[in-house]
Amino acid sequence: MSTVEDVKEVSLPERGYIGMAITSVFASHEPKRVEQLQKLFISRRFEIKGMVDAEHYVCPSFVCEQLFTYLFCMEVDQLDVVPDGMIGFRIPAQRYATVRAAGTDPYDLLHGYLRAKGLQNNKRGLALEKYNVHKPAWPDEVDVYIPLLGSG
Repeated sequence: MSTVEDVKEVSLPERGYIGMAITSVFASHEPKRVEQLQKLFISRRFEIKGMVDAEHYVCPSFVCEQLFTYLFCMEVDQLDVVPDGMIGFRIPAQRYATVRAAGTDPYDLLHGYLRAKGLQNNKRGLALEKYNVHKPAWPDEVDVYIPLLGSG
């Protein structure tokens, strides 16, 4: 089982992503909608040009008290051509706390790490989940990143 000691801090450079998004209301969240979008995205991912890594997809997300938005994306080296029904965007350079958590909730570990180190989550940044296309097992096979406040 993973622990707070497994959390690391990393800096990621600016990156480009193309993908598909879903926004949901917390009070009436329907996981099946997210699963349907995931299947659609996986089936359409090869429409995306300039993929940096075809073996992994990244799920940026952001939340507020009422809504959350979750995206399925491929990292790309250019945003010139965005397929119909998808969006393209850049995430600026950012410092993150990251972990791959076996047998426990990675977000619990990451927030425990932040509390222990006196750090804060950059709520204006995007959390990231990096999945292997062929083995997307949550949480044991997923790298989770949360942006750190006051870093870049």
